[in-house]
Amino acid sequence: MDFWLRKNSKISGKSNAQSSKLQIEDLEINLIRKDVRGMRLSVRPDGELRLSIPYLISDETARTFVESKLPWIRMHLQRINRQKAQEPEDLSAISYLGTRYQTQLFYHRIAPRVIIDSSERICIFLKPGTPETEMPKVLDAWYRTELKKIIPPLIKEWEPILGVKVNAIQFKRMKTRWGTCNVIDHRIWLNVELAKKSFPCIEYIVVHEMCHLLERGHGARFKACMDKFLPGWKELRKELNDR
Repeated sequence: MDFWLRKNSKISGKSNAQSSKLQIEDLEINLIRKDVRGMRLSVRPDGELRLSIPYLISDETARTFVESKLPWIRMHLQRINRQKAQEPEDLSAISYLGTRYQTQLFYHRIAPRVIIDSSERICIFLKPGTPETEMPKVLDAWYRTELKKIIPPLIKEWEPILGVKVNAIQFKRMKTRWGTCNVIDHRIWLNVELAKKSFPCIEYIVVHEMCHLLERGHGARFKACMDKFLPGWKELRKELNDR
């Protein structure tokens, strides 16, 4: 899906495309400068965001253009996520804290649960007669439980460092964000999918949302906050988005 904005400026004589990244809120846009007359924004079938622009267009102009199209972008990302949700999920192997584990399903009279056994295998237990389609629900509950063990100590560790107070933490599934923050109530929501990511990536999102209690937007002051308290956050952001 593409969106075009044409310019009347002349095309540059250069021929080689130049690639860079543009971060806007929780979205990473592949910014490509090449011989084109206007700005072309596209949402690829895999969810990749790509913006092609003329060489002489500045990053700030590109940013303003993308920000004006955020509702359009999120609409198409939601459509892609809905299509993915209709596809059967392969649960023969799942990720947990950045590691990929083979899974095995067991039927037992105990309550549904998930256990990592001594052979580094994730065992999913269902009651006899329960359809396999219930596995995602059991995994979702397990991920939430694990995040509730991991996140509160992280919050407590970072509160005195940042000089902020988090009043509440909640977990939910989000289509296009890893986390969000209510700066008035000091309430943070985190994506359940974070349980699949490495601990440094989880910490990055926690610090990111807590920094919003100091600075609402994603401008220079916010980036300075991240640079000060979590050097290397850009590499963690790249790791998180690449995966």
